[in-house]
Amino acid sequence: MSDLTDDAKNELHKQEAKGRKAQAGGAFDEVKGKVKKTVGDALDDTSMQAEGAVQELAGKARKTAGDAHADAADAAEDAIDKAD
Repeated sequence: MSDLTDDAKNELHKQEAKGRKAQAGGAFDEVKGKVKKTVGDALDDTSMQAEGAVQELAGKARKTAGDAHADAADAAEDAIDKAD
């Protein structure tokens, strides 16, 4: 049973890291979108403003999904720890 628990914990660590990576990528995309939107504002370029707004929203969504993924893996690991 211990090997099974260790395997599960290792997989959950990987899943948590995957979620944190998505979270960081989303935060980066969000910042890029904000910058693009600001440059579009300065240049009065509506296309660039729109691209920036879309990229910012997509980054927020990716960040939120990454948070949920990592938090779920962490909660599952906590449940395994309590069961031991």
